[in-house]
Amino acid sequence: MRSKLGTALDIFILLIGPIIIYSRIADISRDGISLYPLLSIIIIGIALAFAIYNLYHIVKAKQTDQQRKK
Repeated sequence: MRSKLGTALDIFILLIGPIIIYSRIADISRDGISLYPLLSIIIIGIALAFAIYNLYHIVKAKQTDQQRKK
């Protein structure tokens, strides 16, 4: 069973993740490439991918439940 807190965190990641990635890309373009911004982009990118995956499965499960109730 998925929790409401997990769903809320996924939505929060979707909202804040692109802002973090944009700021790290701006850091790289301003200061040159370094390890911290690059790792930050990779970690946030993975978190975004998992958040999208989790939310997709939640929506898919709700649609399946609605079809079963009819």
